[in-house]
Amino acid sequence: MTIRGAIAALLVAAAFVSSWNAVTIAGIQPGDMLLGIALFLSILYLANGEIPWVPVWARIGTVCILTVTVTHLIAPTSAAYMSQRFVYVPWTMIASGQEVVDNGAIRGAKWLLAALMLPILVIETARYRPALVPRIANAWLAGVSVSSLIAVTDLLGFTSINITLILLGAATERQAGLTSHPNHLGLAAALAAPLAIRLAMRSRIKGVAVLLLLALGAVVSGSRAGQAGFVLAVALTIAWTGRAWRLLPGIAFAAGLSLAALVWVRPNLVESTSDFFRIGSTDRMVVQANEERSSLAQQGVADFIERPVDGIGLEAIAQAHNIYLQLLASGGLILLAGMLLYFGGVLRAAYAERNDPDPLGVCLLIAVVVWMAAGAFGNQITDRYLYFPVALIAGLQALRARERREARRVAAISGLKLARAYSADACTTA
Repeated sequence: MTIRGAIAALLVAAAFVSSWNAVTIAGIQPGDMLLGIALFLSILYLANGEIPWVPVWARIGTVCILTVTVTHLIAPTSAAYMSQRFVYVPWTMIASGQEVVDNGAIRGAKWLLAALMLPILVIETARYRPALVPRIANAWLAGVSVSSLIAVTDLLGFTSINITLILLGAATERQAGLTSHPNHLGLAAALAAPLAIRLAMRSRIKGVAVLLLLALGAVVSGSRAGQAGFVLAVALTIAWTGRAWRLLPGIAFAAGLSLAALVWVRPNLVESTSDFFRIGSTDRMVVQANEERSSLAQQGVADFIERPVDGIGLEAIAQAHNIYLQLLASGGLILLAGMLLYFGGVLRAAYAERNDPDPLGVCLLIAVVVWMAAGAFGNQITDRYLYFPVALIAGLQALRARERREARRVAAISGLKLARAYSADACTTA
């Protein structure tokens, strides 16, 4: 296997396990390990003088993340202010004796791995293996589906995997699969739904089965943002692609059959619906969660007021339970503007793929749109698994740019040949 082949295999494997953020080896997620190895191998190309092509939006986002990180290394927010902030500490961390360790520089480095290096890796590998982009998409979809499957089997009592990974499973019926929190499973299932519909367009049985598995994952996660995002993702994909309308009868029949099977295996699930469908719920835990989120939002506003230009540091990047408020609180106007341009560029690049016969670009576009919509109610902004759709869009953008360059080159050569032919004819006539 060549080095390029090894990098391609590592990217596919990393995509498959990226959403399993509850699984760690020596405290490091397997996906991070695989990406680190792929990045190390890709440095060999840089050493040979090959400069990777980087989209403008990725450069802007990188500059802003680096600016905020370096600024706070040089001039950190005062310890007096940081010590009096409201910070939510999950009871699971208290019960396990874990300490809250937030290092802005480390968070910035991990974020850059996802937001910059992952797209570069996909771009560079896709240059030589264009078919890699859909393969990575399928691997990412498969990984989220496996996590959803684990969530369902854990709920039914066939397995007890998640409870060995996180403590939350001991206190609620909500399931997280192989993720570190049910909200991660819910969001991952929502983002993967358009890819499942794309699969159903090619193989109806496989695609519908995967879509139902993701739907069950979103339901048993109990994530309000994830469930709403899943419905939005399916609706947008069916409305945009058009061809997916014919899948609705099969999806409805399979969904009814699946729900009936779940209730048959565990009849008491009917009594636990309040654990799974929490939108508008008055359950004590839901009310408490809403109050905590309100306090976190107020703290985010106070953080922005404290340092409106560059924020209080990336230590707060995942605390306000609203990614836009988190950007303002942790990086101020610099980070918010930079990331809005970053995601604006991602969406524009994906929209350029709308006329492609393969709806992969449209599905990835919808995935990012759902992420941005769900982000108003969640805190997932730096997690590596979220950036695989972004990286795949970058790969498609790079392939399209190469096609345009090749078309211009062919047109230039054709024009030169015509000019030479015309000149020769003119000389002959003379």
